[in-house]
Amino acid sequence: MTELFTNLGINWKLLLAQSVNFLLVLFLLNHFVFKKLIVFLEERKKRIEQGIVLRDKAERELQRTMEARHRELEQARKEAEGVVLKAKTAAEQSSLEIIGEAKNRQERIVEQAKLQIGREKGSMIEQAKDEIRERAILFAEKILQRTLKKGDEERMVKEALKELG
Repeated sequence: MTELFTNLGINWKLLLAQSVNFLLVLFLLNHFVFKKLIVFLEERKKRIEQGIVLRDKAERELQRTMEARHRELEQARKEAEGVVLKAKTAAEQSSLEIIGEAKNRQERIVEQAKLQIGREKGSMIEQAKDEIRERAILFAEKILQRTLKKGDEERMVKEALKELG
């Protein structure tokens, strides 16, 4: 076998030393580096898996939060529509009440004006009658030149009023 190695140009002592060195380096790497590297890679794998789980959980939480936000916004929109509708109804009711009050006030004012006109008309008629009486008496006095008695004057005034009235 030595001849074979010599013919091939291989130094068997050197080959044996290199094999021992390789096995020694392999043992040292396995003991100090590969075990720690495998532990590090396993921990990294666990962290990545945890990160994926946390990301999925965060996505689900985000989705749930978005749905809750959407529901709250929808509820707020419905409440706002209700408030607007209630405000419109209240405004219409208030408008109707104001219009009703204005109509009632207008009717009262018209009624008061009619009463005032009636009173003034009656007063004016009385004033006109008094003035007509006075003028009739003056006219009669001028015609009769004050020759009639006082009783005759009153009788003539009453007759004149009956004819006018």
